Amino acid sequence: MMTGRVNWQLDATINIDIQDTKGNFHNLPCTVDTGFDGDIAFPSGVIQRLGLVPSDILDVILADSALVSMPKYNANVLWQERLIEAEVLQTNGESVIGMSLLENSTLTIQVWDGGEVLIEERP
Repeated sequence: MMTGRVNWQLDATINIDIQDTKGNFHNLPCTVDTGFDGDIAFPSGVIQRLGLVPSDILDVILADSALVSMPKYNANVLWQERLIEAEVLQTNGESVIGMSLLENSTLTIQVWDGGEVLIEERP
C-alpha cells in the first residue's frame, strides 16, 4: 500500500522512490494523472538530476490532441515494495504518474485539502 495527500489545489500527490544511474534512490513528489496512460513523466531537470539516458523517442498525443515527440527513458522505481522498471517520458509540465503504473491497483482519493491518497495492490 502507498499513501499520499491531496494538496490545496486538489491534486492527488504521492512520493515515489526512483533510482538514478549511480544506484542512489531519490524520493520525488508526483501528481496522480488519470488522463495519462503511461508510467511516469518528469520535467527535464529531474531527468538530468537522475542521469537518465534516452532509450527511444515516442510520438505522443496530448490531452489537447497535439502530436508531439518525447524522449523515453527507463528507470527503476520502488513500487508497492518491489523494484520495477518503469517507462519515463520527458515533459515540460510537472512530475506525474499515470495509469500504466497504477494498473492492477485500487486508487482511493479523498478530494479535499489534506485528504488521503491510497494506492492498494490488487489481491
